[in-house]
Amino acid sequence: MRRALSALSALALLAACAPGGGGGRGASAPGLDLPEIAPGAALPFGEVAEVCGLSGSALGKPVAQEAGFTLHDTAPSSTGARTQYITGFDDGCARQFTAALALFGDVATLETTAYAAGISHSPVQPGYEAIKAELCGVAAGQPCGNGLARNTTVLTAYAAFGASGRHADMLLHDGRLMARGVEG
Repeated sequence: MRRALSALSALALLAACAPGGGGGRGASAPGLDLPEIAPGAALPFGEVAEVCGLSGSALGKPVAQEAGFTLHDTAPSSTGARTQYITGFDDGCARQFTAALALFGDVATLETTAYAAGISHSPVQPGYEAIKAELCGVAAGQPCGNGLARNTTVLTAYAAFGASGRHADMLLHDGRLMARGVEG
């Protein structure tokens, strides 16, 4: 089911990025529709929801920033799975998820691991390729360089510390969550 939803999300992104295909800001798609949850609601690993109306302290400690987005950790010294938030979205609401560890990766890292090392980023790669083709004018598998670094990043959330490999990737671009999925 998740793979089907990821595939549908990627197709929607591709359609929206096509010439004449979708409104919004510039050439980009409007982002994924997410359920809105009440502050304090728990989410299982791999799910992402919108939470509006949280103040700075309710979001936890800001622990990282990339491409206009900020990662907030509710218990940064913990190694267990816990609620975390991302801010920096156009609608002013946070995105909530559950993870033991979450890290931003810039587009240079994504391109290096995908193109030079052959590491798959299957949940977000189709969306990234669509954005990159539209905004940088380069073919799939070719780097864009610094063209997207200002407003595009990938956040990887891990289910646990250690070598389980289970992780969720989220493609964040221009104030929106564009694609997401779970691997491992």
